[in-house]
Order: sequence, then C-alpha cells, then structure tokens
Amino acid sequence: MLNTTRISRLDYCFKIVLEQSRIGDLEVCNKQNLIYLLLMLVVSLGLFSGEEAPIVAGQQIGLSGYEIHATPKMIAGVKDNASGLTYNSNTNTLFAVVNNPETLLELTKDGELIRRIDLIGFEDTEGVMYLGGERYAVVEERKRTLVMFDINSQTKVVNRAGLKSLQLAITSGKNKGFEGLTYNQDSGDLFIINEKTPRQLIKLSGFVESSDIAISTPFSLEKTSFGGDDYSGVHYDDQTGHLILLSDESRQMVEVNKEGIEISRLGLSRGNAGLHDDVPQAEGITMDKDGDIYVISEPNFFYRLKSKNRLLKVASKND
Repeated sequence: MLNTTRISRLDYCFKIVLEQSRIGDLEVCNKQNLIYLLLMLVVSLGLFSGEEAPIVAGQQIGLSGYEIHATPKMIAGVKDNASGLTYNSNTNTLFAVVNNPETLLELTKDGELIRRIDLIGFEDTEGVMYLGGERYAVVEERKRTLVMFDINSQTKVVNRAGLKSLQLAITSGKNKGFEGLTYNQDSGDLFIINEKTPRQLIKLSGFVESSDIAISTPFSLEKTSFGGDDYSGVHYDDQTGHLILLSDESRQMVEVNKEGIEISRLGLSRGNAGLHDDVPQAEGITMDKDGDIYVISEPNFFYRLKSKNRLLKVASKND
C-alpha cells in the first residue's frame, strides 16, 4: 500500500526545494524524506545504473540496443552501386534499388536474391520506398526527381515513360542530391533526404494520393547537434513516429523525433553493434514489422540488425 502521508510530505518538500525561498520550512523536510526524494528522482531519470533510461514500447526505437545478426552478405548478381532499401509488409520481403544499371531487386530478409526488375528510362536511382498495395516510389539523385509506379509479382520491367513524377527545384552539389526517401502511411507524407550542400530533410504532402502538393522542411539538418557529415538514407517508424537518419561518411544511424531532437544512435564502425569491420558505405535503411533493421551498403553488402532488448524479451517468453 502507498504511504500517502509520505507522498504528501515529499510533494511539499519538492516544492520548497524548487522555490529555494522558505528555508525555515526545510525543518519539515527531515533528512530521511529528502534522501528518499532524491532516490526517486535518480531512478526516474535512469541515472542510477549509469545507462540509458529503460526503453518504453512505442516511445523510442533504441538504436543502441541493436546488434548485427549473422554475417554481412554480398548480394548475388550485384557488383556495385547498391543504394536504397525498403520493406514490403504484404510480401514480407525487401526491395533494393541499384543506381547503375538502374535496377530493382526483391530480396529475402536474409539478403537472398528473389528477382530483378529492370528500370527502363530511369536515371541515377538512389532511394526506394514501398507505399502500400503494389505501389512504390524511387528518387533520382541528380535530377532531384521523385517517380511513382506499380509492380506485381510478375513484373520484370518498369518503363519510366508516362509515370507520375515530381522534380524539386533544389540546388546542391554534383552527385550530392536526393539519397533516400520514406513514407508515413497514416498521414500520406513522404520524407526525402538530400545528401549534402545542403544536408536537408524534405517533407512532401499530397503527392501519393492527390495533386494538391505541399512541400516543407520539418527541421534543419545543417543546425542539428547529431553531426552527420552527410545523409544517405532515411526511415520512418510508424510505431514511434520517429525517423532514423543514416550517414555514410559519419558511419552512424541516428533516431530523431519530429522536432529533430536526437533520441538514440548507433555507430556503424568496427567494434559497434557486433561489427568486425566498418560498414564501408551505408546507402539505404529500412525496418520490418518485427523491428529488425536492414542496411544496404556499396558496393553490394547487406546487413541485418536485431534489437538485443527484443531478443531478451523473446527468450524470456520462451523459457
């Protein structure tokens, strides 16, 4: 049973400490009550163990709790230029885009090649996103263009001619344009990441379902404190509403909330997340319905990461 008298006294003491005025009243707050109050504050802030505060389901992804699962794999039939990555929840498979030659690959969640789809007329495809149903979108880096198309289980070729597309008037350095995109299915908003000069996150509303399009910048990547030298991929997590920003040059992924405040991060250099070698050039990132994270890296590497916290919960449940 809760000690309501103590709670009432603690609440009174807390107010006095905050006000820092009625010093004489501190006699009421005896040493025992003050120590108890401080312990409660320490535990609530997650400082008692010197580690991050416990992850609450739906509150954060918790990237620091992820580690590599199995040995990184080279994607069969791909020599170079592996770029974007997305997850199809209906087929429970992944789709990766290659920027030269422009190709879409369907992969298992272990990185095994299922099929290739030729992208005819596309140019410098860097990011891909599954939009639901049979619909996908890709971004073309140098042209700063978003293109939408449908594919099914029998599709072998997608021809760009006549497809819905949108070119954005954004000036950036050569080969420093659109690198990735992601989608909030609830709101219908697309997020596009621009690599550098400038490092920029673009929010695009209305493109998927209508012609009434609105473009905005949720927050500035040039002024943030999480320090990505560039940005090569982005993923929206519908469970938390947070974004994962991937940086090739900084070899890291960072979880941020809708205001652009850092929530967690994970390094992609040797020694982090169980990696025996650096991730050479991380280009695409996605997450499946179980919370597993997938990263694709040039020239043709495939990585799967699992949450240690989730694995521990599963192990406990099975015991």
